[in-house]
Amino acid sequence: MNAVTGTTWAMFAMQVRVEQRIFWRNLSSVFFTFVLPLVLLLALWVGDDPAANVQYIVALSVFSTGFQGLAIQVAMHRDQGVLKGLMSTPLRPSVLIMGKAVSVTIVILVEGVLIVALSALLFGASFPDHLLALLAFVLLGTATFVSLGFALASLVPNAESAPAVANAAYIGILLSSILLGTINGVPRWLQVVGDVIPFSPLVEGVERAWVGPWHGVPWTSAGILAAWLVVGVAWTIRRFRWDPSTSS
Repeated sequence: MNAVTGTTWAMFAMQVRVEQRIFWRNLSSVFFTFVLPLVLLLALWVGDDPAANVQYIVALSVFSTGFQGLAIQVAMHRDQGVLKGLMSTPLRPSVLIMGKAVSVTIVILVEGVLIVALSALLFGASFPDHLLALLAFVLLGTATFVSLGFALASLVPNAESAPAVANAAYIGILLSSILLGTINGVPRWLQVVGDVIPFSPLVEGVERAWVGPWHGVPWTSAGILAAWLVVGVAWTIRRFRWDPSTSS
């Protein structure tokens, strides 16, 4: 490893640590990331089959933290001049983005472990049957929604509108995935749209890895997530803004 590579890795590790400190010191972020899934778990506890829905909450936590939460944070940091300040340092843009992505991944993994453990303690939910497959889909889903989170942040005009834009996109994707996949009589082309909305393949992959015999990788779902990952990365490379908006 040469000096340049070593310096890059050191800066990357430092950026991950900084992102982790920022997250854990922000009590509102910690609350919405960890408490809301626990509230959902308690709500499911009174249902007929709470254990059957735990995998859905795992997928939802990936979607919420990787997409909605990241988009809001990035947009606010941009408006506050944090991103512009970091760009004036030797920190490369790719290192900054990867540092944020890895930090989000760490949070999602911690969140997933807590959800699985608490669901087992609260109502005897079984542990995933195919742990490596579940981990692979969680990581792929995280990468996909992180890339889309950065892409969405590039569309947010300012910090004030960030929660509204991110929440609207979050609810729109979530409702479209649920409604188009469950309502009877929906035209076939709308069902196809529902199937390719990125939350749907993530749910399928998590569910397939969680219970039952393993019949091979759900390549269609993995391919859809990978395609959205490419879209998110390409959009971020071309359109992401580091400076605050100058529009009034």
